[in-house]
Amino acid sequence: MPGGDFHPWIFFILAFWILVCGLGVVAFKKVMYSAVSMVFCFLGVAFAYAALSAPLVAVVQVLVYVGAISIVVIFAIMLTEVQEGARDQFFNKQTVFAAPLAIAVAAVVSVVIVSADIGRIGDTARTPSLHQLSALLFNRYVFPFELISLVLVAAMIGAIVLARKEEEKS
Repeated sequence: MPGGDFHPWIFFILAFWILVCGLGVVAFKKVMYSAVSMVFCFLGVAFAYAALSAPLVAVVQVLVYVGAISIVVIFAIMLTEVQEGARDQFFNKQTVFAAPLAIAVAAVVSVVIVSADIGRIGDTARTPSLHQLSALLFNRYVFPFELISLVLVAAMIGAIVLARKEEEKS
């Protein structure tokens, strides 16, 4: 949808899709259903990026979140053998404090978004080329890029170690 082909209803449909999938992540009792709902939520975000004429960010969203992060979460679920979450974990004593706090944060964010002077879409947007992005990623930001990959590897190793400890106890 390059240029001015973007229609606001597409965004509203995608936002509704992302919201429903996000609610599925926290509402499903089975952990694997929550993980699948998370994958669909990430895909909805990727489609939103594509609808907003940001194909590179959409592809990165699919590769990083739908591909890597979701697979790590699914592997962690399979290694820990937790198949169902208890309802007392979903609705507990913290809900009394968390629900009003979440509503207050949503209200503040809504007020900031409505009162912000954003301007028209695409007026002064600067879209760097793929060459500029890759030059920044592999020259200036190569250390943070590699550090993130090490953190992801450490998280995966930690999940495996924790799963093995639980397996040895039982």
